Amino acid sequence: MKPIGIIGGSGLYEMLDHPRMFIHDNPFGRSSEIYEGTLSGRPVYFLPRHGPQHTIIVPRINYRANLWAMKDLGVERVIATNSVGSLNPDIAVGDMVIPHDFINMTSRTPRSFYDDIEAAYHVDMAEPYCPVIREELIRASREVHQGTTHSHAVLLVTEGLAFNTPAEQRLFRSWGADLCGMTTLPEAVLAREIGLCYAHICMPTDCVGAPIRSDTFQGLLKKGTADFRAIIALVVERLSDERDCPCAHALDHALLAKS
Repeated sequence: MKPIGIIGGSGLYEMLDHPRMFIHDNPFGRSSEIYEGTLSGRPVYFLPRHGPQHTIIVPRINYRANLWAMKDLGVERVIATNSVGSLNPDIAVGDMVIPHDFINMTSRTPRSFYDDIEAAYHVDMAEPYCPVIREELIRASREVHQGTTHSHAVLLVTEGLAFNTPAEQRLFRSWGADLCGMTTLPEAVLAREIGLCYAHICMPTDCVGAPIRSDTFQGLLKKGTADFRAIIALVVERLSDERDCPCAHALDHALLAKS
């Protein structure tokens, strides 16, 4: 079976059987630590974005090295997790959400694998996340999570590190954003640029007008991580090796000659 890539929080590496940690050096630099192991009888590579001790802050994540490492290791499908803030009063703290679209407000550079080449690649993002992985995440979440699972949401990704101001939140809501986060872009675009399937599941830890209390945050995060682990285990078990989704054909017509 082909390996599955998982990108998320540091608590998830504990779900792997017999994990082995290494760092992948590639043309785009050094990846975050990667844990190789098995899950549901399938080979898995788990990469905690922030490192196992959460020491890599958002602006310093080497997204290109991380995604290239996955591709070089034979991964074709990537499942990601992250914590977010809810801008939609119908999406509560502790819910599970599988976004279907995003708004990119980041300006991190480099933003593409194709920055320094002679040809121009423009990948199609009409379906921003892999529909196959999304379907399995929704199905598994509704089986595992005891609360509400939202199958559609627009995620707006900002630079961080500070949280958004009330004026920014009002602006983002007027644009149709349901969630706000810091880490899945340019990750999702980079995955598409190299033909990887990518989708993610997230959990709000705060909500507009009702910031999370520090004394409840750790308990909420612990419960969310446990749900993530159970959901991902089901998805890893169910995904086949065959692909015929937009992600698999992302580079078929992406090459455009520079003028």
